Amino acid sequence: MNLEYDALSRAKRRKLFFLISTFLGLAVFALLVWALRELILPAIVGALAAYLCHPLLARMRCYGVPKAAAILLLFTGFFLVISLVSGQIRDAIPDEQGKLELRVRIQFKLNEKYQQLMQVDDSGKGNLVYSLVGSEIEPFWQRINGWLILPPKERQQFEEYYRNRFGADRFDQKYYRYFLANIEQHKKNDALHTAEESVDQNTQVVTTEKKSETDANANGGLLAAIGGVISLWMAAPFVFLFLLLDEGQIKRSLVLLVPNRYFEMVLTVIHNVDDALGRYLRGTFLECTLVGFTLMVGLFVIGFGVKWAFIIGTLAGLANAIPFLGPGIGLLIGLIYGLVVEEYTPLFSFITADSMFIWVLVIVGMTQLLDNAVYQPVVLGNAVSLHPLVVIIGVMGGSILLGFTGMLFAIPVIVVLKVVIGTLIQQMKAYQII
Repeated sequence: MNLEYDALSRAKRRKLFFLISTFLGLAVFALLVWALRELILPAIVGALAAYLCHPLLARMRCYGVPKAAAILLLFTGFFLVISLVSGQIRDAIPDEQGKLELRVRIQFKLNEKYQQLMQVDDSGKGNLVYSLVGSEIEPFWQRINGWLILPPKERQQFEEYYRNRFGADRFDQKYYRYFLANIEQHKKNDALHTAEESVDQNTQVVTTEKKSETDANANGGLLAAIGGVISLWMAAPFVFLFLLLDEGQIKRSLVLLVPNRYFEMVLTVIHNVDDALGRYLRGTFLECTLVGFTLMVGLFVIGFGVKWAFIIGTLAGLANAIPFLGPGIGLLIGLIYGLVVEEYTPLFSFITADSMFIWVLVIVGMTQLLDNAVYQPVVLGNAVSLHPLVVIIGVMGGSILLGFTGMLFAIPVIVVLKVVIGTLIQQMKAYQII
């Protein structure tokens, strides 16, 4: 009896020990992930890149390439790609003066397009379109101008920069003329309202200007944060390298933590996850590459510069890994670029600056059509079958929990959980555990 009691007590203590150890391990892991959350994205990208390159490594080994040489070749290629993409994105981020000029250009071009569409004169009267919808559009338009107009502090900074650099010649500078035109247009908009509306408008403008200044500082912090994240991406190649050098130690370490009676079950789960995740990631990578390349070529054809066509195509291709986000990113950046750039070199003469908005919409629409009709069915196929509602909720939930990183990896996590749960239930039934 004592021996049986000791055996039962020992079994209970062992189970309690494993439960407590598992709970503490998960808690420590969660704390580490949260503390090092800025490294999550580059580390996971490096890990996924290594995962995607394992078949290439195996193929190179089959052709007789030594493992060290194959890994060195793959690592060099991955490092060059990361350096090229991050360098292009870093160069595209404007400095403080560049951000002010960008806002000035956007406001001027938007007002120019609005004037061309509505043809509002000095008395406040416009064409037929303005007479029909002007009263509804005008308040919204005023809010946009109130957000884009530089607040007093930034106006002074903009003015001092051009005065110190160009002196009296600043009036011949294009962006300085845009700046003066924006201020004049802002005053003219205020003058078109009654005294009572003007008070409300001025109050709103002051409030909006303060908000704009706050938003500008926030945007500056955001851009600085983006620059910091890009520098953290240098960790991705090293994660990529060490995972390619792994000879199965990680898998063996995981299996050793499992009791012997569940050994085959765990191996089956790992195999199924590896198969499903591999098909999904390789299919998604190829799909995103095709989407980015298609958008890149289309934007170059309609007159975008090679550098900006590459940046927009790359960003849209990467964002396409998040359902519904890739086309929106490409459309937004493309429209902004089409708005502020004044010199185009389209390959066809019928593409003009005045119709650039339409052509950007056409290119993004054609890219999305090809993605839905060709790329996804052919490349992804049945790599993953998830209900659209699950995809939407997963992306939104990932955004709430971990921001952009959560959005990016929500679907792979759902795929893994689906395979793990399905395989575990199947194996537990086979082992008569449930």
